Amino acid sequence: MLRQLQAIEVPDWLTKLTPETIKNGPFPLRELLIDSLYYPSCGFDADPIKHFGGNVLSFVYVDYGHTRDALMSALRFSGYDLVGSRFVSEEELAPDGWRPLDLRPMDEDPLRYQAHIKTPFCLWAVFQRRSDRPITHGPMRFSLLYVCADGVATFLALYVTNLVAPKAIAVIQPGHAFGYNWTDFTNPGRIFARSVLENPAGLPEMLLYGGIGNCCRDWYREPCWPSYQVLVRRFRKTRSGAIGVWSRGRHCGVGSRNEPHKEITRVGF
Repeated sequence: MLRQLQAIEVPDWLTKLTPETIKNGPFPLRELLIDSLYYPSCGFDADPIKHFGGNVLSFVYVDYGHTRDALMSALRFSGYDLVGSRFVSEEELAPDGWRPLDLRPMDEDPLRYQAHIKTPFCLWAVFQRRSDRPITHGPMRFSLLYVCADGVATFLALYVTNLVAPKAIAVIQPGHAFGYNWTDFTNPGRIFARSVLENPAGLPEMLLYGGIGNCCRDWYREPCWPSYQVLVRRFRKTRSGAIGVWSRGRHCGVGSRNEPHKEITRVGF
């Protein structure tokens, strides 16, 4: 959890979930979207959960480049047990269907890397902290919705259609150069940024921007989207690189851009 940001209590809907209600109960789409963190082109990167768990309790991960089997092999978090999970149908995930993309020439072709797009699926999983782990290890519970689909189309279908703005957006090594992403998520003029920044429900409070690279140089020193100019915190990315947390404005709970790093959470794929 980032101490510069406000911690939130686990809501009743998440606390009351049981293995049975997760598997057979109604799919709580709107609850999963409100105050969530949206991470397209995520791979199996647990850094946002590791550092934001407690500030955010619902994580929506999207990536069209990984199979169901690969996810199930990677789906584990240190100090957490799986409460329950289930695969979500397309009708549950997007009951109003998928919006057409408002493409411009600069956006590139959505089928540019069609050969690398895996069979779509959606998994919902809820995790609970083990009783032998202290509160400082991470939140008591958190939810992860993992969607194998395009990051732009999924944002439109989930957030824009349902008139919800996520609490945070993660643009971390989105793969437009060598990772088979068809458009550049970092470019504020291209379709992903336009979809987020023109969402009628409003803008996310926070932008996570970063990737691999030498943290000691000037990698990711500026936000990729100019709407976010206040640096809340910077931390090292697992293995290598850096991630900056940017706010649209200074507000209660946001600390100085020079505050030292203090890692608390210990979770991850």
